[in-house]
Amino acid sequence: MKLKFVLIPLVVLGLVVVSYADCSKNEIMKLIDKGYTKSEINGICGKSEPKKKKSKWISPTQKVCKANGGKMNGYNCRANWSNAKDICRASGGRLATFDELKKVVTDCGGTIDDYDNNRADAVYQDCYKEKGFSTSYNYWSSTTIASNTNYAWGVYFYGGYTFNGNKSSNGDVRCVRSGQ
Repeated sequence: MKLKFVLIPLVVLGLVVVSYADCSKNEIMKLIDKGYTKSEINGICGKSEPKKKKSKWISPTQKVCKANGGKMNGYNCRANWSNAKDICRASGGRLATFDELKKVVTDCGGTIDDYDNNRADAVYQDCYKEKGFSTSYNYWSSTTIASNTNYAWGVYFYGGYTFNGNKSSNGDVRCVRSGQ
C-alpha cells in the first residue's frame, strides 16, 4: 500500500529527495540505488506541489455583491462606500486601506499619481491586472478623508493615481482577506 506523505529532505549521494506524493522513503531509496535521476524519480513518484498561498485579495461574488447593495459591472462589483464595506464583510474580509491599494501600484512597478508613465508601462499594466484589478474604474479604500468624512480615498489602477470620492458615489470593490 502506498501512502501519501511528505518526506523531510534526505540527501543521498548529493541528491536531495523531498516531498514525493506516491512513493515511500524505501521505494525512493531503491530508485536512487538503481541510478534513477531526480527528474526520473519525480516522474515515477509524482512530486507533490506545494500548497498555494491564498491571495490576500477577494473579489466579491455576484450574489454577495447584489445582496449587499452593489451592482455587477462585468466581473466587478460596484457599490457606494458604505455598501462596499458590507460587501467585504459578507465576503469574509474587509475593505482595503488606502495604503494597501497604493502598495499594489508600487509593488507592480508603478509610481503613485504618475498617469502618463503608468499607462505606458506594459509591465505595470499586466501586473495589477494579474492581481485581479480592472483598468476601468476607481477602487474604494476604507480610508476616510480626515478633513471631510463624507469622502474616502481610492485608487484608479490604470493610471496609478489616487482620488477622493464622495462616499455616496459608486466605486469598484475589492476586499482583503480577514487576518491579512
